[in-house]
Amino acid sequence: MNQPWYNIGAFTFPGSWAALVMAFIITFIALFFWNKKASDWYSNAVFYFILIWKLSVIVVDFGTVIKHPLTILYFNGGITGYWLGIAAILVYTLVKKVNPHHAIVAWFLTVLVYEGVFDILLGKYMIGPAQLIVNGILLFFLLKKMKDAGGEVWVPQLLIMFTLFQMLMNSFGGFSMNTPMLTYILVAVVLLLLMKMPTETDRQGGITSE
Repeated sequence: MNQPWYNIGAFTFPGSWAALVMAFIITFIALFFWNKKASDWYSNAVFYFILIWKLSVIVVDFGTVIKHPLTILYFNGGITGYWLGIAAILVYTLVKKVNPHHAIVAWFLTVLVYEGVFDILLGKYMIGPAQLIVNGILLFFLLKKMKDAGGEVWVPQLLIMFTLFQMLMNSFGGFSMNTPMLTYILVAVVLLLLMKMPTETDRQGGITSE
């Protein structure tokens, strides 16, 4: 997949990074005004992801880092570092027993912004807005059903629908089990598992967005 590249001074980065940074920032701001606890967890998760992704270059290319320590500033662990970062976020979320509704809303928002912005940067001016609209509708129903009495039935169903939609949109042009596909499946499985884990709010009488 050819994607646009951008420059800030001597720093060059691909469009996927630009979309991801925008997704992180917009999601954090939205969560901050929605629920402070959710934004605190999210900011920590993003920090751990970036830190491990960057430092994983030590594992991936230890010899070069020993010879040229500044390599850590300019390079990252690539796809290996990406998966280590994702693993760190998921483990952190499970260990902290984060409110599953907080995690699912954060995931919906992150993917919504990332997929929409990235498609637009790629020049997919039909698919990008479609992603934003459909994902936005699914997020709206998620927030609405979370407040209903049957929320614990609807939320996992909406998560599965959301995941299947991302896989469908990413399969245009040919289906392949690539990194985005695997990420969507893995995160969905972990979030469904998180919903089965007791949280402090559960013990106090049910899960809410507060």
